Amino acid sequence: MAVTGVKASESICGICKCRIKENTLFTSLSEEELELLKDVVTTSFYRKKETVFMEGDECTGLYIVRVGRVKLVRSSREGKEHIVKILSPGDLLGLEVFYDGRTYGTNAVAMEDTDLCFVKKKDFFNIIEKEASVARKLVISLGMELHNAYERIGNLGLMNAKEKLAHLLWTLAGEYGVKSNRGVSLNLTLSRLEIAELLGITQETSIRLLKSFKEEGILEIKRKEIVITSMERLADIGGL
Repeated sequence: MAVTGVKASESICGICKCRIKENTLFTSLSEEELELLKDVVTTSFYRKKETVFMEGDECTGLYIVRVGRVKLVRSSREGKEHIVKILSPGDLLGLEVFYDGRTYGTNAVAMEDTDLCFVKKKDFFNIIEKEASVARKLVISLGMELHNAYERIGNLGLMNAKEKLAHLLWTLAGEYGVKSNRGVSLNLTLSRLEIAELLGITQETSIRLLKSFKEEGILEIKRKEIVITSMERLADIGGL
Protein backbone atom coordinates (compact mmCIF):
# COMPACT_ATOMS: atom_id res chain seq x y z
CA MET A 1 0.00 0.00 0.00
CA ALA A 2 1.43 3.35 -0.98
CA VAL A 3 2.31 5.84 1.70
CA THR A 4 -0.07 8.77 1.62
CA GLY A 5 -0.61 11.99 3.49
CA VAL A 6 -3.30 13.88 1.63
CA LYS A 7 -6.90 13.84 2.76
CA ALA A 8 -9.49 12.27 0.48
CA SER A 9 -10.50 14.34 -2.53
CA GLU A 10 -13.71 16.30 -2.27
CA SER A 11 -16.76 16.92 -4.41
CA ILE A 12 -19.90 19.02 -4.12
CA CYS A 13 -23.11 17.57 -2.67
CA GLY A 14 -25.87 17.81 -5.24
CA ILE A 15 -28.48 18.53 -2.58
CA CYS A 16 -27.09 21.24 -0.31
CA LYS A 17 -23.97 22.22 -2.35
CA CYS A 18 -21.59 21.59 0.55
CA ARG A 19 -18.19 19.96 0.12
CA ILE A 20 -18.11 16.23 0.85
CA LYS A 21 -15.75 13.35 0.14
CA GLU A 22 -15.74 11.84 -3.34
CA ASN A 23 -17.64 8.61 -3.96
CA THR A 24 -20.19 9.10 -1.20
CA LEU A 25 -23.84 8.43 -1.93
CA PHE A 26 -24.77 11.97 -2.93
CA THR A 27 -21.89 12.42 -5.35
CA SER A 28 -23.03 9.43 -7.43
CA LEU A 29 -26.72 10.30 -7.85
CA SER A 30 -27.98 11.95 -11.01
CA GLU A 31 -29.75 15.32 -11.05
CA GLU A 32 -33.10 13.57 -11.44
CA GLU A 33 -32.39 11.31 -8.46
CA LEU A 34 -31.23 14.22 -6.34
CA GLU A 35 -34.45 16.10 -7.07
CA LEU A 36 -36.36 13.28 -5.37
CA LEU A 37 -34.39 13.83 -2.18
CA LYS A 38 -34.34 17.62 -2.12
CA ASP A 39 -37.98 17.84 -1.02
CA VAL A 40 -37.54 15.46 1.93
CA VAL A 41 -34.13 16.51 3.28
CA THR A 42 -34.01 18.85 6.28
CA THR A 43 -30.93 20.27 8.02
CA SER A 44 -30.15 20.79 11.69
CA PHE A 45 -27.26 22.23 13.70
CA TYR A 46 -25.50 20.60 16.66
CA ARG A 47 -22.93 22.27 18.89
CA LYS A 48 -19.69 20.58 19.86
CA LYS A 49 -20.32 17.68 22.31
CA GLU A 50 -24.08 17.83 21.70
CA THR A 51 -25.81 14.47 21.31
CA VAL A 52 -27.54 13.72 17.99
CA PHE A 53 -29.15 10.52 19.24
CA MET A 54 -28.59 7.98 22.01
CA GLU A 55 -28.23 4.23 21.86
CA GLY A 56 -31.77 2.87 22.25
CA ASP A 57 -33.51 5.99 20.91
CA GLU A 58 -36.22 5.41 18.32
CA CYS A 59 -34.71 5.15 14.85
CA THR A 60 -36.58 7.92 13.04
CA GLY A 61 -34.44 8.30 9.94
CA LEU A 62 -31.09 8.64 8.22
CA TYR A 63 -28.56 11.41 8.84
CA ILE A 64 -25.84 12.68 6.51
CA VAL A 65 -22.95 14.78 7.81
CA ARG A 66 -23.02 18.11 5.97
CA VAL A 67 -20.43 20.11 7.91
CA GLY A 68 -18.32 19.04 10.91
CA ARG A 69 -17.64 15.63 12.41
CA VAL A 70 -19.61 13.14 14.50
CA LYS A 71 -18.39 10.20 16.55
CA LEU A 72 -20.38 7.01 17.01
CA VAL A 73 -19.89 5.61 20.51
CA ARG A 74 -20.98 2.33 22.09
CA SER A 75 -21.03 1.75 25.85
CA SER A 76 -20.36 -1.51 27.68
CA ARG A 77 -22.35 -2.78 30.64
CA GLU A 78 -19.56 -1.51 32.87
CA GLY A 79 -19.99 1.99 31.42
CA LYS A 80 -16.79 1.92 29.37
CA GLU A 81 -17.10 3.77 26.06
CA HIS A 82 -15.65 2.75 22.70
CA ILE A 83 -15.63 4.96 19.61
CA VAL A 84 -16.93 2.86 16.73
CA LYS A 85 -16.27 5.39 13.99
CA ILE A 86 -15.61 9.05 13.25
CA LEU A 87 -17.83 10.47 10.51
CA SER A 88 -16.98 13.42 8.28
CA PRO A 89 -18.90 15.32 5.56
CA GLY A 90 -20.71 12.95 3.22
CA ASP A 91 -20.81 10.04 5.69
CA LEU A 92 -24.07 8.42 6.76
CA LEU A 93 -25.24 7.78 10.32
CA GLY A 94 -28.34 5.97 11.43
CA LEU A 95 -27.62 2.97 9.22
CA GLU A 96 -30.17 1.05 11.31
CA VAL A 97 -32.68 2.55 8.86
CA PHE A 98 -31.50 0.14 6.17
CA TYR A 99 -32.65 -2.97 8.03
CA ASP A 100 -35.70 -1.19 9.49
CA GLY A 101 -34.22 -1.14 12.98
CA ARG A 102 -36.51 0.16 15.69
CA THR A 103 -33.74 1.88 17.67
CA TYR A 104 -30.28 3.33 17.06
CA GLY A 105 -27.43 1.04 18.11
CA THR A 106 -24.90 3.69 19.15
CA ASN A 107 -24.61 7.15 20.65
CA ALA A 108 -23.91 9.87 18.06
CA VAL A 109 -22.10 12.94 19.40
CA ALA A 110 -20.90 16.04 17.55
CA MET A 111 -17.12 16.40 17.85
CA GLU A 112 -17.29 20.02 16.70
CA ASP A 113 -20.03 22.40 15.56
CA THR A 114 -21.87 20.29 13.00
CA ASP A 115 -24.62 20.53 10.40
CA LEU A 116 -26.55 17.37 9.56
CA CYS A 117 -28.98 16.58 6.78
CA PHE A 118 -31.86 14.30 7.77
CA VAL A 119 -34.31 12.09 5.85
CA LYS A 120 -37.26 10.55 7.68
CA LYS A 121 -37.48 6.77 7.53
CA LYS A 122 -40.85 6.81 5.75
CA ASP A 123 -39.69 9.28 3.08
CA PHE A 124 -36.47 7.34 2.60
CA PHE A 125 -38.25 4.04 1.95
CA ASN A 126 -40.79 5.69 -0.34
CA ILE A 127 -37.96 6.88 -2.57
CA ILE A 128 -35.94 3.67 -2.74
CA GLU A 129 -39.10 1.59 -3.33
CA LYS A 130 -39.94 3.71 -6.37
CA GLU A 131 -36.46 4.38 -7.73
CA ALA A 132 -34.38 1.27 -8.45
CA SER A 133 -31.33 3.32 -9.44
CA VAL A 134 -31.21 5.04 -6.03
CA ALA A 135 -31.62 1.69 -4.26
CA ARG A 136 -28.82 0.17 -6.33
CA LYS A 137 -26.40 2.97 -5.47
CA LEU A 138 -27.31 2.67 -1.79
CA VAL A 139 -26.51 -1.04 -1.89
CA ILE A 140 -23.10 -0.27 -3.41
CA SER A 141 -22.45 2.42 -0.77
CA LEU A 142 -23.40 0.04 2.03
CA GLY A 143 -21.31 -2.73 0.51
CA MET A 144 -18.26 -0.47 0.61
CA GLU A 145 -19.05 0.44 4.22
CA LEU A 146 -19.30 -3.24 5.18
CA HIS A 147 -16.12 -4.15 3.33
CA ASN A 148 -14.18 -1.36 5.05
CA ALA A 149 -15.53 -2.45 8.44
CA TYR A 150 -14.44 -6.08 7.85
CA GLU A 151 -11.00 -4.90 6.75
CA ARG A 152 -10.62 -2.68 9.80
CA ILE A 153 -11.75 -5.36 12.25
CA GLY A 154 -9.63 -8.03 10.61
CA ASN A 155 -6.49 -5.94 10.58
CA LEU A 156 -6.78 -4.55 14.10
CA GLY A 157 -7.56 -7.96 15.59
CA LEU A 158 -4.09 -9.20 14.65
CA MET A 159 -2.14 -6.16 15.89
CA ASN A 160 -0.59 -5.17 19.18
CA ALA A 161 -1.29 -1.73 20.68
CA LYS A 162 1.67 -0.01 18.98
CA GLU A 163 0.74 -1.40 15.58
CA LYS A 164 -2.90 -0.39 16.11
CA LEU A 165 -1.92 3.20 16.87
CA ALA A 166 0.35 3.41 13.82
CA HIS A 167 -2.42 1.99 11.62
CA LEU A 168 -4.97 4.44 13.04
CA LEU A 169 -2.76 7.50 12.57
CA TRP A 170 -1.85 6.43 9.04
CA THR A 171 -5.54 5.99 8.20
CA LEU A 172 -6.51 9.33 9.74
CA ALA A 173 -3.73 11.02 7.78
CA GLY A 174 -5.23 9.65 4.59
CA GLU A 175 -8.71 10.90 5.49
CA TYR A 176 -7.95 14.19 7.22
CA GLY A 177 -4.26 14.90 6.66
CA VAL A 178 -3.05 18.24 5.34
CA LYS A 179 0.52 18.56 4.08
CA SER A 180 2.67 21.24 5.67
CA ASN A 181 6.37 22.04 5.85
CA ARG A 182 6.48 20.02 9.07
CA GLY A 183 4.92 16.89 7.59
CA VAL A 184 1.26 15.81 7.55
CA SER A 185 -0.96 17.65 10.02
CA LEU A 186 -4.08 15.82 11.19
CA ASN A 187 -6.96 18.18 10.55
CA LEU A 188 -8.81 16.44 13.35
CA THR A 189 -8.74 17.17 17.06
CA LEU A 190 -8.62 14.01 19.17
CA SER A 191 -7.98 13.71 22.88
CA ARG A 192 -5.80 10.93 24.29
CA LEU A 193 -8.98 9.35 25.65
CA GLU A 194 -10.68 9.41 22.24
CA ILE A 195 -7.65 7.79 20.63
CA ALA A 196 -7.76 5.10 23.32
CA GLU A 197 -11.48 4.55 22.71
CA LEU A 198 -10.92 4.20 18.96
CA LEU A 199 -8.31 1.51 19.55
CA GLY A 200 -9.88 -0.26 22.51
CA ILE A 201 -6.86 0.39 24.75
CA THR A 202 -6.41 2.30 28.00
CA GLN A 203 -5.80 6.04 28.03
CA GLU A 204 -2.48 5.44 29.81
CA THR A 205 -1.36 3.15 26.98
CA SER A 206 -2.29 5.70 24.31
CA ILE A 207 -0.35 8.42 26.16
CA ARG A 208 2.70 6.17 26.49
CA LEU A 209 2.65 5.13 22.84
CA LEU A 210 2.20 8.68 21.55
CA LYS A 211 5.15 9.74 23.68
CA SER A 212 7.28 6.93 22.26
CA PHE A 213 6.31 7.89 18.68
CA LYS A 214 7.31 11.45 19.46
CA GLU A 215 10.66 10.32 20.90
CA GLU A 216 11.29 8.23 17.77
CA GLY A 217 10.75 11.30 15.58
CA ILE A 218 7.56 9.96 13.99
CA LEU A 219 5.27 12.65 15.41
CA GLU A 220 5.24 16.17 16.70
CA ILE A 221 2.60 16.82 19.35
CA LYS A 222 1.39 20.15 20.69
CA ARG A 223 -1.61 19.78 22.97
CA LYS A 224 -4.22 18.06 20.76
CA GLU A 225 -2.46 18.85 17.48
CA ILE A 226 -0.64 15.93 15.88
CA VAL A 227 1.79 16.34 12.99
CA ILE A 228 3.15 13.18 11.40
CA THR A 229 6.75 13.72 10.37
CA SER A 230 7.38 10.21 9.01
CA MET A 231 4.52 8.53 7.15
CA GLU A 232 6.98 5.84 6.02
CA ARG A 233 7.82 4.85 9.59
CA LEU A 234 4.13 4.75 10.52
CA ALA A 235 3.43 2.50 7.54
CA ASP A 236 6.24 0.15 8.57
CA ILE A 237 4.98 -0.17 12.14
CA GLY A 238 1.34 -0.55 11.08
CA GLY A 239 2.15 -3.16 8.43
CA LEU A 240 0.85 -0.98 5.60
